[in-house]
Amino acid sequence: MSSLVTSPRIEVLPIEKIHPHEEYDPQILLEITNSIRMEGVVHDPLLVEADNLMILDGTHRYWALTRLGCPSVPVALYDYQSENVKVGCWYRCSDRKPDFDISNFLRGRAISVEEGMAAVRTRSAEFSIVFKDYSYTSNSKFNIFDAYRFLSVLEYGMRGRGHKLTYATESDALEKLNSGVISAIFASPPIMKEEAIQAAISGRLFPKKSTRHIIPSRPMGLEIPLKWLREGVSSANIRLKEMLASGIFKRLSAGSVINGRRYEEEVYIFELRSFGGGFQQ
Repeated sequence: MSSLVTSPRIEVLPIEKIHPHEEYDPQILLEITNSIRMEGVVHDPLLVEADNLMILDGTHRYWALTRLGCPSVPVALYDYQSENVKVGCWYRCSDRKPDFDISNFLRGRAISVEEGMAAVRTRSAEFSIVFKDYSYTSNSKFNIFDAYRFLSVLEYGMRGRGHKLTYATESDALEKLNSGVISAIFASPPIMKEEAIQAAISGRLFPKKSTRHIIPSRPMGLEIPLKWLREGVSSANIRLKEMLASGIFKRLSAGSVINGRRYEEEVYIFELRSFGGGFQQ
């Protein structure tokens, strides 16, 4: 049985109290909204920081439930200031090198891959374009909101020119680049926790796929009925507590792949049991 000290608190909250810090993808939102409507369940709770109720993961589920008229939303609450909660990046990966002049916003000569990656990690560059054997960086003075907005515009323009762009973690992006799966990485500087909170509070949202939150443990597989969330917060919380008391969370180690996605944190899959709840190794 694993310790409950670092486990998130799972409950139902009023949806109007929850704050996204990133924008959504219209196509993904449509697909998730239709999926929840047809299946009648929300598979996983939103991951939310406990103080400001900012969404760490689950932006599209939030907007889908909003569109479906649900007054409440299932959440797993985390201490955002904990060292166990970290903020990473999603790098844009291109199937081929840019086919347009990028010299207007790149500075100086080509540098090594290591230097280009280090420049964004230390926030000494607005972004880096990294190829297999060399890289370029952009201006060193920038506003983080403007930097990500520019990256979003650049991404949109590349897609419009026929480039296939995917998202990957830093390590996965470099692995794909070195193996020849992709031809270029558009690496962005990490967003700080206080900057994400400011976006959520102010409503000046970052573009989609700006932050990648790494958390101590991720609860999944609760299969919360949509009708519960339409009944209201109090009723939904009662039903949720009864369900949690009737099951266990089965632990999967960090690095597990579920439905094609690799999770960097431990994952806890909920399974109904007749002998009570808890977190299980």
